[in-house]
Amino acid sequence: MKLYDEIYFDISIEGQKSEIEKFAEFLTSGALEDYFEVLSDYIVFGDNYSTAAPTEESSAIFTNDDLGVSVDEFDPEDFLDAFARAGRRLDLRGTFYDLNDEEFSFTSPAGDSGYYDSRAAVKFNDELDEEAEREESYDDEL
Repeated sequence: MKLYDEIYFDISIEGQKSEIEKFAEFLTSGALEDYFEVLSDYIVFGDNYSTAAPTEESSAIFTNDDLGVSVDEFDPEDFLDAFARAGRRLDLRGTFYDLNDEEFSFTSPAGDSGYYDSRAAVKFNDELDEEAEREESYDDEL
């Protein structure tokens, strides 16, 4: 899947405070500049973050708050190869989308350096889900 023009993202990060700190440093280090420039404003720490001990569970959100990041083309899978590997000790869940409402949702559980497509994993009944998607796409065409 490819996203175009402007991308938006909203990713929750959960785990030990010390691991979140390391991951935040990675994000702002420039390591992902091949994809887009990561601003420190994109990282919003959870309410208990400042008071949590380094080994306590905490959270953060990696988001651009609906202020699109300009890109010619963005491949979420390619980006997530690096992102999930760096955050392998954290629980990462999120969504990327663009102006055309193309969306990619993913989950990368703590302890796993990979990720999986959340939409593919949440299908309860494949036949009913496929029919609902066809109906939705038909309604969008009208």
